[in-house]
Amino acid sequence: MAKELWDAYDREGNRLGFDLVRGEPLPEGVWHMVAEIYAVTLDGRVLVTRRHPDKIWGGLWEITGGGVVKGETPLQAAVRELREETGIAVRPQDLQPLYVDPRSGSGSCRTICRCYLTFFDLQAQTIRLQEGETCDFRLLPYEDFKQFILTADCVEFVRRRFLDHQAVFDRLMADRFPAQSHIIL
Repeated sequence: MAKELWDAYDREGNRLGFDLVRGEPLPEGVWHMVAEIYAVTLDGRVLVTRRHPDKIWGGLWEITGGGVVKGETPLQAAVRELREETGIAVRPQDLQPLYVDPRSGSGSCRTICRCYLTFFDLQAQTIRLQEGETCDFRLLPYEDFKQFILTADCVEFVRRRFLDHQAVFDRLMADRFPAQSHIIL
């Protein structure tokens, strides 16, 4: 099996001109890029998927996301990851950038997360889970999602990023679903 290659970035998101290999330690001062996507139905339900039990954080729930591979832009990675993990096909222009969040984790885990939001028509799309990656899904009304993300059933770093940027989500959801905004805000 071929090793997954990533472009190396500095903390500001500039490519450094050399490759990283997934699973290998990052050199000092080097970051890798991930893309996360909040996929929301036209009636305001947030898609969450359950990680396959054989994966790290197996059995926990998350939003769609993954590493930006060598030569990809974060936007291209977001479109690819959403299609691979859920079967939902969107165009790059269907993704709304939400935030950029650089985080240093334990050891050499330095990640720049580029997060996007997309709305999709559940009647026009078929959710298909990627074998070995995802094993279940739920569509949660936004208020239920905000409670669910607080539980130990969710991947912790997804929860932290959501909570750090929740005001952005609240505003976007209230703008998109004004009839529900009295509940959201």
